[in-house]
Parts: sequence; structure tokens; C-alpha cells
Amino acid sequence: MPLKTTPTMKKTLTLLTLLLGMCSLAAAQTADDIISKNIAAMGGQDKLNSIKTVYQEDSIFAGGAKLPLKAWMVDRKAMRAEFSFSGMTGFSILRNDSGWNFAPFQGQTAPEPIPADEVKKGQSELSITDAFVNYKDKGYKVTYEGMDDAQGSQTYKLKVTITDSVSETYYIDPDTYYVIQVKSKATVNGKVHEGTETRSDYKKTTDGYIFPMETNSSDFGDIKTFTVKVNSPIDNSIFSPSVKVAAK
Repeated sequence: MPLKTTPTMKKTLTLLTLLLGMCSLAAAQTADDIISKNIAAMGGQDKLNSIKTVYQEDSIFAGGAKLPLKAWMVDRKAMRAEFSFSGMTGFSILRNDSGWNFAPFQGQTAPEPIPADEVKKGQSELSITDAFVNYKDKGYKVTYEGMDDAQGSQTYKLKVTITDSVSETYYIDPDTYYVIQVKSKATVNGKVHEGTETRSDYKKTTDGYIFPMETNSSDFGDIKTFTVKVNSPIDNSIFSPSVKVAAK
């Protein structure tokens, strides 16, 4: 015989159901739990920790033009990005202790050192994985800021405080647990720089690493990735501004 419920009982059961649902949602929405699920979606902690170097070939689509971009990274140590335009090749190099920019298409005739404050504030960019991965070991602080809209969808919002003047906010898809948007904010030499990057078309490489193959950057525009090589040997000499890297 089915249980008959009075109006009062129905209200009580409805309230109880809502409370249980809220408790379940709150439990699922802690920062560490969201991070754990993102790491699992990206191949697992061991897989991410095994990434020591990355080489990428991309194309930037801006102003109707397609510009080739190559990047070399040694995790948390150094990176070099090379970009070509009008037959000229420029680069940006960042290391733990120094950095240089060279843009011959803007009239530069020699690499220019990056100011020390910018080098210091840019160190988080040397991490191949996202800032919240191993954030405690890095000395960062992560806070969960609830659900928020990104790219027309409700997402988990995580803020990573890297230093008092540098932060990154990640928007994570609740279905795939992939990062679909990142907003960065940094104060350098008294000036605030804010940027936004969207990510999509996540794919797995032949050796099991997962990367977004399409991004959109507020600084560079649309970027498509065509080649990703993980843990290929990288000669540290390419992180010198005097070295011209041969085409690969």
C-alpha cells in the first residue's frame, strides 16, 4: 500500500530533498575536489607531473593573416616563442632570472631585455600545467568562487592567487572538467594588465597527453595548434637571445 503524504509532510520532504541536494552540491564544489576532477580529466596526476618539456607549432589568425608560431618550454625554467611576419622572425624569451623580446617588424634591431619586475611577475607562465595543479607546492592560494558564466555556459570558477599582484581565474566545465576560459590579472610597474584566454577542441596526443588545440587570446587573437611534442629533448642554448633557432 503506497504511503499517503499530508501537505505538511510534502513540504517537509521537499525541504529535506533540497537540503540534501545543497549539501551534495557543496561537497562536490570544494576547490580541491574540482581540481582533482580536472586533473583526472587531463590524464591524471602522474601524467601531468611527467611533463618536463613541450614543443608546439601553432598558427595565429589575426587581421585576415595566418602567422606561424613555435614555442619551446622547459617546465618552470624557461620558454621561447618565435613568430614570423613579413619575412622576419621575432621572439620572446623568459627564464627564471631574465628575459628578452625581439620584434624586428616593429623596428627593433636587437633583442631588448625584459624589465626585472616583469620577469619576476611572469614566472607563473613558465609552468606547463595550469597554476592550480600542485598549487600548494608552488605556494599559491586557491579559492572556489561558485558558479559563473563563461562562453555561454555555467562553470566552476576557481581563483588562483599567485602573488599579491598576480592572479589567474579559471572557468571549468562541470561536465568535462576541462578549463574553457582563463582570466589573468597582473600589476607590473604600477600598471594593471588583464587578459582573457578561451580554450577548446581538447585532444589527446599519441603518447596520451591532453591539450586544447584551439585558443583565443585577448593579446594575440585566434590560435590553432597543429603539433605538440612532449618531453622531446630541448637544447638550453635556445633560451639565449643570441641563438637563432633553425626551422623544424
